[in-house]
Amino acid sequence: MRPIALTLTLLAGLFQLACSSGTEERTPPANSRVSDDNVFSPQVRALEKAERVEQMMLDAHKRRSQQIDARSR
Repeated sequence: MRPIALTLTLLAGLFQLACSSGTEERTPPANSRVSDDNVFSPQVRALEKAERVEQMMLDAHKRRSQQIDARSR
């Protein structure tokens, strides 16, 4: 990449970062295991979300299996 193109690309990226609001309101789930001031809060919340999704999938599988069993009788 030419130096001028690289410079313009970097300046455009910096401009975009400088103009972003950066004031996203993050509301933690009520049943979260970690507080907001913890450095690992985003990772713990991602794990909690994955656990909820996994539980939803297991529940759906159980219901589907019960429906199949009921139809086969």
